[in-house]
Amino acid sequence: MKRKLTLIIISALLFLSGCTPSSSTDDAELTIACTTYPVYLLTQAVTEQVPSTDAVLVVNQQVSCLHNYTLTMEDMKIIDQANLLVINGAGLETFLDDVLDGRTYLDASTGLDLRWNEEEGEYDPHIWMDPTLAGQMALNIATGLSSVDVKHASQYQANAAQIISELSQFQKAMKDQLTSLPIRKLITFHDGFLYFANAFDLDIVASVEEEAGAEASARRIKELSALINQYHLPSVFIEKNGSTSAANALSQECGVAVCTLDMGMNGTGNSLADYEALIQNNINTIREAYK
Repeated sequence: MKRKLTLIIISALLFLSGCTPSSSTDDAELTIACTTYPVYLLTQAVTEQVPSTDAVLVVNQQVSCLHNYTLTMEDMKIIDQANLLVINGAGLETFLDDVLDGRTYLDASTGLDLRWNEEEGEYDPHIWMDPTLAGQMALNIATGLSSVDVKHASQYQANAAQIISELSQFQKAMKDQLTSLPIRKLITFHDGFLYFANAFDLDIVASVEEEAGAEASARRIKELSALINQYHLPSVFIEKNGSTSAANALSQECGVAVCTLDMGMNGTGNSLADYEALIQNNINTIREAYK
């Protein structure tokens, strides 16, 4: 474990791309632009009790995923006015490809054990859905900030250690809540919930969406109906702000309920408790659907 953490720290020091900013020696404000809501929540937790830091959310719109997202003028204004940009990484923010060139940024996915999507030929970027990986993201953020703001490095690292400990206990508590779950197989809107499923010993047997943004075909509806009958699934799970048409078709075909899980791409909170509430709400939804 010590060797793994050391590698993460070394990697984090290397992924500050572009021009290296000078270390902070005063209390000048450090503005941190965070691309996504989960990254924003983790950054807020990492910077807790650190004076003169301001985390700002870039993508603050009602979206279910970022596959087809396009930066707005307001997004670019937030990025340009920040001292540092923190991204989720793992290929999530393809809309930033032109923006990142030559710019200082911190990739929160560096050194993490990412899931490879064989069908799409890319890594699954939805790492924050696993609390353990979210804790490692926080450590990456803390290590990157420590190299920029040396004066407050010890507080960043202390916060990250606390986050990792708290999320470890939280994940165990959530797993305990699912101990008596009668069914552990799920059909979700898309495969972005695989990290979540792995964290809580659940099994996603299929996803409605075969390709990002594509509606399910009649053939796919037939395949999913067969799985519902095979595993006696009482519900299928759509994603907040995602399409409902295929799930509604399955509901009519098989009589299953349609329940909503949240990927956490938007919200109004600003703390680790809000991240935990996101995961807790998904756990509650599954327990209620499968009771």
